[in-house]
Amino acid sequence: MREELLSIGSPQRYSPGQEILLEGAREDYLVLLKSGRVKVTGRLGSGQEVLIAIRVGGDVVGEMAVIDDVPRSATVTASDDVEAYVIQGWAMRRFLEERPEVTLEIARLSTRRLRKANSWRIAFADSSVRVRLAWMLAELAQEHGIAVRSYVLICLDLTQTELGAFIGAKQSAVHKTLASFRDEGIITTGSRRMEVMKLDRLREIGGLPTIGR
Repeated sequence: MREELLSIGSPQRYSPGQEILLEGAREDYLVLLKSGRVKVTGRLGSGQEVLIAIRVGGDVVGEMAVIDDVPRSATVTASDDVEAYVIQGWAMRRFLEERPEVTLEIARLSTRRLRKANSWRIAFADSSVRVRLAWMLAELAQEHGIAVRSYVLICLDLTQTELGAFIGAKQSAVHKTLASFRDEGIITTGSRRMEVMKLDRLREIGGLPTIGR
């Protein structure tokens, strides 16, 4: 199925920081990510930007606007160099008419994403910022990190405000917690990057099973 989708799309490259989809826009296409990572963000009524998810190669973004014919519900921004295929709405809808089982698969994908988001909110509703942030950083390291010698590198352009919005915490609380993680030698931080020095410790704080156990 993936190869068939690629055949009806147009190859596109995006640079770090480049917007791929814009919240509120009426655009009739979706994007199939081939490689690289993107962040999905939305804005609250107050104007605050909220991190919704991270998507990587193999994921699809922008499918809801094509299927429902509604404005974009989120902004998608390249976190690093991204290779993708842009599939026009009319081509995608024709593909779905010929392959109705794919429609069911897209519905399942959306359901899995929603279920994961809801389960996270329920599981960590009463947890401290330290626990929530440790869980998130451990998940980012596990799913999107690059193993480099004795640490895991996270190259995602995420601000402390975005991290706070994702876990439901103020930026000041995230700043203080990150500082405590640095003091404990769990992480180091730099420009647009973070090194996780003690992944098992992060997982322990976040209530996740340590790797290898």
